[in-house]
Amino acid sequence: MFRRLVISTVVVAALASAAAALAGNGGYRMYVAAQHRPATGSVYSVTIHGRAPQRVLVYVYLDNQACRASWKSEDSQNVSAFKAGQSYFQKTGKALLTAWVGPGQFDIAYNAHAGSEAQPEYACAYMTTPSANGGAYRTTMAHRSNAYFVTG
Repeated sequence: MFRRLVISTVVVAALASAAAALAGNGGYRMYVAAQHRPATGSVYSVTIHGRAPQRVLVYVYLDNQACRASWKSEDSQNVSAFKAGQSYFQKTGKALLTAWVGPGQFDIAYNAHAGSEAQPEYACAYMTTPSANGGAYRTTMAHRSNAYFVTG
């Protein structure tokens, strides 16, 4: 009996914590995943999924540097012109692509082409809404990254 009570209490506390976390970011959540060890030159999948209470713009970026905490920071510090040997999305021919998603749940997969160098890489995803002044979509509501390794 005591064990059931403890298990029930833990489950209720976990659910309450998850609900509070979800409410804390306004219901925005997102995940990104890439194939763990694609071979150089191979095609691999990058998927994003999540939920947004309104229409949002998602930026997905492939890089050999760790992802930054916000799209604004990534855009101003890290996103650059395509470099030879870099992984890229087949859809755009670039390491960056954007997608309009929401409101509600979304689940999207993209094909990427692994670069020509064996190295650690990151799939970075940023869910953005318009800036407070109604400008560009640069306010990050959720972000995630996934580290993987391009093999030789």
